[in-house]
Amino acid sequence: MLASALTGVSPVLAQTATPPQENFNPFGVDNPVLQRARNWARQAAERANGGLSQYRAEASMFGPASQSPYVDNGDGTFTFRFLGGPPAQPATIESIVTVNPDPSNPMIRIDYNGPIRSAPAPAQPPADLPAPENTSSF
Repeated sequence: MLASALTGVSPVLAQTATPPQENFNPFGVDNPVLQRARNWARQAAERANGGLSQYRAEASMFGPASQSPYVDNGDGTFTFRFLGGPPAQPATIESIVTVNPDPSNPMIRIDYNGPIRSAPAPAQPPADLPAPENTSSF
């Protein structure tokens, strides 16, 4: 009673008011489905490359799953492309792993696991375009 007199809030109102829950995520900050998929992808690469004594994936495969290098394929699967290699060494292996994290229909497929490939070359303009007419320099 003394608290309600000092604050001006009725005890009934104070007991029934609930905080808004629209942003509530019972799993914390990260998406648990994406996190499961990311972990399965990383673990598949670890197994394929000789285990943790031989291989470590890049740091992004350990932090928040939402910051890992993935593509949502729109069909419930995720594809991860990440680098790894011997522990405490520069990365030498590129892994591309597609995962369906649904526990009722799980799927892990290693699409590529080999030497790091170079990034694709930028697209070149078609050869049949006419040369620019105004070629004066400034």
